[in-house]
Amino acid sequence: MLIKSAAIIALMVVSVFANAQQETLASIQTNNDPKVKVEVFPNPTTDFLTIDLSKLDLKKPNIEIRNIIGSKMAMIKEDEGDKKIRVDVTSYPRGYYLVLVKDDQSKFQQTIRFSKK
Repeated sequence: MLIKSAAIIALMVVSVFANAQQETLASIQTNNDPKVKVEVFPNPTTDFLTIDLSKLDLKKPNIEIRNIIGSKMAMIKEDEGDKKIRVDVTSYPRGYYLVLVKDDQSKFQQTIRFSKK
């Protein structure tokens, strides 16, 4: 009975993440979209990802990287100047990830997908 309850709870959690993933994927833009202001490169990447915010005027951008099911990833980042941030993704497993850029003052929010090989 306990195993069955745990399985039901696990299915409920997966369902919640799947719904959140669908909503997130619906709002994702790619670098081919002319409205994209945040650029990420190289994409796909194997070791480092550059996040370019030079087309934006953000006061305090908040940047997160999440895996495709929504879990927040640890970020080791360094400022490259000119509103470019370099993130070490060597420890990330292969797969798809989301870069979320937000700025509370300007109400800006954008999500970009990238692939880790």
